[in-house]
Amino acid sequence: MPNAFYGCPFNNKIILDKEETAHLKIVRINENDEIKVFDGFGNIYYCKVEKIKKNETICNIIKKEKDTKIYSPVINYYIGASKFDRMKILIEKLVELRANNIFIFQGEKSQIKFKSIDKFRKTVIESSKQSENTVFPNIKFVNFKDIFNIKTPILLDLTTNINLKDALKSIKYPDEISIILGPDMGFSENELKNIPDNVLKVNLGKTIMRFETAGIYTISILNYYFDRLYI
Repeated sequence: MPNAFYGCPFNNKIILDKEETAHLKIVRINENDEIKVFDGFGNIYYCKVEKIKKNETICNIIKKEKDTKIYSPVINYYIGASKFDRMKILIEKLVELRANNIFIFQGEKSQIKFKSIDKFRKTVIESSKQSENTVFPNIKFVNFKDIFNIKTPILLDLTTNINLKDALKSIKYPDEISIILGPDMGFSENELKNIPDNVLKVNLGKTIMRFETAGIYTISILNYYFDRLYI
């Protein structure tokens, strides 16, 4: 695992919080060692560790760089709330595969309701550090009824005969795509019945995929189709 850390700049210093300090100790970083820190906004700080305390670490900034990579088109993922272990796998892979934004909604067939976004945000940070993704995806909760006023919405639906390849051909080269993935138990009949006409419904093929597999498979196809990762 690359020894990248997450921290916030303050007065030409970087402060690592309790969790990042624990990570620093695990990988045996000592005072006066040099480390790389991301702030989540594309800035890369090369720092020297000044002081390791019990619950925080103070670092001096030696050099700052800006990551200018742009992954196009922008890919947004709308995910129905599901079991955390499956969502964690999916979110980790979406970060690695450079999804730009991740939104979590409560579906009618969701079996769990999350009250806090914190553990999902932690997953984004950890996966971003591991994959050296300097611009952390935005992640937040949204209401299902509010998600359809978005750019180029594509909903994964087993009941349609349209495949993803044909759907992508029909939209040519958009600047933004939004994938809508139902909970692990799927969409309800009521939800599918009320999907707006502007939403493209696609079927991923004659196989049954797990919730997280469908999400990973879809973003992999988008990355290949649009050649997103070769920048």
